[in-house]
Amino acid sequence: MKDVNSDRLNTTLAKQYNFDVKALLKKASELTKANFSPLLQSSIVMFLTFVVMGVIAQSFITVNGDGSYVIEHQSIIEIVAICLVSPLITGLYMAGVKHARGESTTVFSVFAYFPLLFLVALTQLINSILVQLGVVLLILPGVYFYLASSFSLMLVADRKLTPISAIILSCRVFNAYWKQMLGIFGVFFLLFATVPLTFGLSLIWVLPFYFSTMGLIYEELVGEQGANVITSGSDVKESNFNA
Repeated sequence: MKDVNSDRLNTTLAKQYNFDVKALLKKASELTKANFSPLLQSSIVMFLTFVVMGVIAQSFITVNGDGSYVIEHQSIIEIVAICLVSPLITGLYMAGVKHARGESTTVFSVFAYFPLLFLVALTQLINSILVQLGVVLLILPGVYFYLASSFSLMLVADRKLTPISAIILSCRVFNAYWKQMLGIFGVFFLLFATVPLTFGLSLIWVLPFYFSTMGLIYEELVGEQGANVITSGSDVKESNFNA
């Protein structure tokens, strides 16, 4: 049984929230500036984790004479990577949520969700499978699942929902404001496109800004856990919310 904030979810899913993309990005920028140091340090931790995993993975790659390559134990490597990265990404998302709630974090906050490793890793694995299946089908379904599942890790960490419940609710929240969310993701597509042009330097701002924005959107659309509304299973009851 899970408690949820009835006010915010009902308002969000009823499409009564005034989703102002420009105002939200402005507020996210202010939050990023105010919490830049812990966000940057946490982003560096995640980046270094990717680098280390990449170096280790190279030892399992065999290059054939025709230029093709084979990755030994690929499935095991992918599972290990998901188990290591998912809690870190969750920690960064939740740092953005906490900043939106006026709470402070440190670089060590990024490790706070390793106790939920199984749940967040399973959530990320299901998301990855759905995205890959969607891409195989017609590409667009894969893009949809990638975007629509953006809140799932936060829902697992913040609301203690099951992976399936979190993914379903994340899709419902995304569907309620898909046009505005596409606008948000469009902005970040352009921002991440600057990374190769700046030799990676723009990541110093873009990554903290991204996690601040996603955390703020989650707080605005979902909000803190309520005390009066109870849900069970995948039937997550919605709620009202003051933007």
